This record gives sequence, structure tokens and C-alpha cells, in this order.
Amino acid sequence: MPTLWKMGRPNVHRIMGRIFIGLHRRPAIGSPMPVDMSTLLLMFPVVALSMALAILIVALGRWNDDGLAHWGSSLLMLALAFPLFVVHGHMVGLSPLLVVFGNVLLAGSYALALVAVCLFFGRPRPSWRALAPVGLAAAGSAVFIEQADVRVALGGVLFGVQGGMVVHEVLRRSNGVLERGRMLLAIGAAMVAVLYLQRSVGVMLGWREVAQWQTPHWIQVGSHLLGLAGLIFTTLGFVLMGKERADAEHQKLAQLDALTGVPNRRALMESLDRVLAQAVREQRPVALMMVDIDHFKRVNDSYGHLAGDAVLAAVASCLKGGLRAQDALGRYGGEEFLIVLPATDAPGAARLAEHLRQAIEKMVVLWAGQEIRVTISLGVHARVPAGRVQASTLIDTADQAMYAAKRAGRNRVEIQALSLPPGAPIAVD
Repeated sequence: MPTLWKMGRPNVHRIMGRIFIGLHRRPAIGSPMPVDMSTLLLMFPVVALSMALAILIVALGRWNDDGLAHWGSSLLMLALAFPLFVVHGHMVGLSPLLVVFGNVLLAGSYALALVAVCLFFGRPRPSWRALAPVGLAAAGSAVFIEQADVRVALGGVLFGVQGGMVVHEVLRRSNGVLERGRMLLAIGAAMVAVLYLQRSVGVMLGWREVAQWQTPHWIQVGSHLLGLAGLIFTTLGFVLMGKERADAEHQKLAQLDALTGVPNRRALMESLDRVLAQAVREQRPVALMMVDIDHFKRVNDSYGHLAGDAVLAAVASCLKGGLRAQDALGRYGGEEFLIVLPATDAPGAARLAEHLRQAIEKMVVLWAGQEIRVTISLGVHARVPAGRVQASTLIDTADQAMYAAKRAGRNRVEIQALSLPPGAPIAVD
């Protein structure tokens, strides 16, 4: 048998050309494809209905919470709409009503999807943007009930715009981070928008087969597959957005002290490590304050542990209110708090420490009709870190200064060797 190379260069070129043309030849607009359209059409409502029921079961009792119930209702309306388009040709007497009702359900489905996204992000309900397309779908279907091409073209534009509005709502957050859930939802909604817009363009270009849902040609097969992919992408994206939000909230809660609401020791140490690394790079000072509530055991013994908890929360709130946005406050343990002050030298830290001491001294905690007053002792340490300085070294120095303040009589600020009695002016060289 002659090999390909023995057939001569012209023959090789002819054969390769035929292979290339065969691989890239597109079926004609009206050419049938070996696809069971009934099965393909059935997949869409079955998938939509399955996901709708699953989501609605999970969303029981959460109608106005995070949009999950609205998203499930959107899928349910979508699952009900498509069978109407399939059967309307077999029910001549009810065909006009089924077409109008199907388009209303379709527009209502995408309207509910838009509402669900707005609720998820805590935005106002888009009243006119949700209701107007439903009214236009009903009016357009009724007016052009005998003109399928015009009806498909108008519906394609309308539903495409609805998909675009969903994409806009998903992407218009201003935090600059595109999470995976938002990305999937935006891609899926864009698929839906492209699906309907290409149908409108196809009708305008004279591709009459676009208006025939059950015709087995490449336009319809591609449209149904694109719609199914968009349905799956959008729903998975919406569910994933909820999971990502829950994970972020759990991570945030894991970093907070449950009693005082300020960062716990672990989160505070991570913040301190970041501040120290930046200070080493920029050769800027860092100040630490160790804060301890004076005679806190007396509060527990005199008023009870619940009163002590209230005092801890009040002290944390008062300290937090006196700090700058870049400062970090955390509960270090028991009745001790640690404050990290980036880009702050000793004089600046001393002034802030005295301000906090005075604020706590003036604070009153009301408990069971009684006034509870407490004071704090503060130890301050500031330095320009060099090399691989250990956070524990700075904390230990601030801790020693705080114990020095307690030995000197409490309710005072101690900056290394400098002791400041209550009300004394701050002057640190």
C-alpha cells in the first residue's frame, strides 16, 4: 500500500486541504443535528426544578434574610416557564395564553434573581428594575402573539438586559476583590445575557430557525447548552457567595474575644508581627502599651463575675474609642489588654497613655443600680526595631513597665524608668 509520502506533494496538499476544510466546516443554518431535542429541552426544567427545591428547603424561614429564598423562587419560576414554551404548539386553543404566561414567568424569574443579589449585598430592592421587565414581557407577548420572530427578538433583548443588570449588581461592589462566587455568578449571568441577545440578532439577520425551540440544528443546540451552563454557573456562584461570606464571618469571630469584642491574643500577635516587619523595613518607631485593670479581683468579689465581665467590656470599649484607626487593641489575657501603636515614638505613646488613663478614671459602669469605678495601670515601651527583633521582647519590656506602675501605686503610666503619678504632665525626651 503506498504511503502518504509516495503519493506526491500535490496529492498530499489536496488530502490535507480536505481534512482541514472538513474539520472547520460549519453546518448550514437549517441542517439537522443528531441530537434528541426532547431530552435536551427536558434537562433545563429538571435541573432548575431540582436546584430550586433544594435551595427552598435550605432557605425555609429566611425570606428576607440573604436572598436565598428569592433565588430558589427564581429557579422555580424558570422551571415552570420552559415547559410552557414546549407544549404551547400542541395546545392550539391555549397557545396564546401559554406563550404570554411563559414569558411573564421567564421575566419574573430573572427579576427575582436580581432582587436576590441585591438582598444578598444588603442593597434596596430594585422595584422598577424588577417589575418593569415583567410588564414589558406580558405586553410584548400579547401584542405580537401572532408574530413569533418579533416576539423572540423583543424577548431576547428584554431578557438579555435583565441578565446584564444581574451582572452589574454582582460586579459593582467597591472592595476591589472578585471572589470566586461572584465571578461564577457574573459569568453565568453573562452567558444568559449573550444567549438571549444572540437569539435577537439571529432573528434580525433572518435566521428563522432561532424562533423554533425544538428544531435540532446547531443554533438551538448551542443555545440550550449555553442556557444550561448559565443556569448552573449562576446558581453555584450564588451558593458559593454565601459559603464565602460564612467562612469570612467565622474567621472574623475566631479572631475576636467573645466577651469584649476586641481581637484576641492570637489575632493581636499576628497584627504586631506585621507592624514590626513594616517598622524594620521603614526604620520607624513602634510603641506598645500593656494595660491592666487595678484591683479587678475586688470587682468580682464585691459585685460578682457578671459585673466583672461588664467592666471588662466597658474598659475595652473606652480604650478602643481613644485610639487611632491604625492602632491595634486586643485582650492579652484576664484583665490585661495590649495596644500596638505603629509609627509612634515614646513622647507620643506617653501622651496617649495618659489620655487613656484619664478616660478610664472618669468612666462609670452601672450595674444593678450601683456605680462601679475602676482605674488602670499602663506600661509603655517604644523603640525603632532593628534586625530580627522578637515581639516577645517588646511585650516583656512593656509588661515590666506596667508592673512598675503597679508597684508605684497604680493608676499611673510607666515608661520604662519614668514613673508618672495621676495628673502629672507628660514630658518625655
